[in-house]
Amino acid sequence: MTMLPDSDTIRAAQNGDNAAISAIATAIRPHIERQLARYPVSEEDRRDLLQSTMMQVVRKLDSFRGDSSFSTWLFRVTANEALMLMRSHRRHRARLVEGMDMEDLSALVEDNQLGDGASSAVASERDARVREALDDLPDSYRSVVIAHYHHDLGLQEIADRLNITESAVRSRLHRARSRLRTVLEQDARVQHAAA
Repeated sequence: MTMLPDSDTIRAAQNGDNAAISAIATAIRPHIERQLARYPVSEEDRRDLLQSTMMQVVRKLDSFRGDSSFSTWLFRVTANEALMLMRSHRRHRARLVEGMDMEDLSALVEDNQLGDGASSAVASERDARVREALDDLPDSYRSVVIAHYHHDLGLQEIADRLNITESAVRSRLHRARSRLRTVLEQDARVQHAAA
């Protein structure tokens, strides 16, 4: 197992010593690769994450003060990069319609009645049904759904903004999804029966 850099090498790198920076990059690579193997991302994303994490380590090396071990700091930097990528993927997949991720909501309906070749008119109808379902949610549920999907806030961020606990946010989000799923499934059954 490759050893992590010692404090002298870290200090030298923080002072701009290119040889020390190179030594750190070489030493941390296997540690980052091992940690990234735990995340549910593609091999291509894993390679990109490796590069972006190594760049972040070099950029943020000045922020390492030694309050914790270097391995702990490296773990945090790597985890942050991986979580940002996964959040970015979720945001990229999102097709927001007045604060809601249409793909996620469509996925709530287990038996997607629209099929792969859905016309824009059908998709537009679906979007309208989703907006109506959102409007029917209680304000406390709707605000959590919009904060999570539209503003891409994490559960703790939502809890802080709404001055409630994280478990309350999780509960409201779960209940909102359940209600939306029920409404959309019923609507899909009615649409399917009418066809």
